[in-house]
Amino acid sequence: DDGSGHATTSLGAAAEWAADDAPLRAAPLCLVHAWVRRPYDYAPLAGVQNPLPPRRAPWADEGESLLVSARQEVERSHPGLPVSTADVAGQAVPALLDAAQDAELLVLGSRRLGVVAGFLVGSVALGVVARSERPVVLVGEPDHAVPQGPTGHRPPAPRGDVVLGLDVRHPAAPLIAFAFDAARRRAARLRVVHG
Repeated sequence: DDGSGHATTSLGAAAEWAADDAPLRAAPLCLVHAWVRRPYDYAPLAGVQNPLPPRRAPWADEGESLLVSARQEVERSHPGLPVSTADVAGQAVPALLDAAQDAELLVLGSRRLGVVAGFLVGSVALGVVARSERPVVLVGEPDHAVPQGPTGHRPPAPRGDVVLGLDVRHPAAPLIAFAFDAARRRAARLRVVHG
């Protein structure tokens, strides 16, 4: 989190999207937060720089707090959905790809930092999308707060188009089938971006 609140809203939006989708697939939900362990801090000793043992970065605690909050929100809004969390030390892209090895799909929040096919994404999302062997769903930040109903549950979030990024040199039948299925389940348009 850069202090702007973007991490909170993008994580919440992605967690809610994934929580809405998990029952459609009869799948549990695992929320993952990756943080970088600082490899060295240097303390001068007689003019020599000595590496200290790696330690947990201060922002990792903030990330863990975001993870706990997201889990509580999902458990409140989706009672009965099996939800687990993983707080992983490592660079975000490889950590997320590793955590998703046994998953049916990977859902990421987008902080709207760059543009891909009209969808604004950050460097982590771009890195994951480029390297993932499974479908990746990018969920943008909500444009406004969604009010909660009288029971404390939020109404289903409006759904946008399903966008399939396709490398025409290496089309992947399972990915194409996933995109068609996702669009069908959501009664959404399917847009194909190819190159």
